[in-house]
Amino acid sequence: MVLLTEQKTYNAGQKVGPGKYVCIDCGKELTLDKSEQDLRKCPACACEEYQCFPMTHIRPDIKSADDVKNPPKRGKSNI
Repeated sequence: MVLLTEQKTYNAGQKVGPGKYVCIDCGKELTLDKSEQDLRKCPACACEEYQCFPMTHIRPDIKSADDVKNPPKRGKSNI
């Protein structure tokens, strides 16, 4: 099963959620990991518009790079 997420555009000054924000002018990536953060102007070119790739599957038990490589066990899956 493949899930497609809609690509959205956001402007500097907006409160945004976690995700990867890519400057539409220079391509610089900003990664935000907390909700309700203010999106700032691009530090590379001062552009104020970004494309957003939201994080849609954050697991609260993943806290380090080692957890990503070897995720903690969960309950049984229906897959």
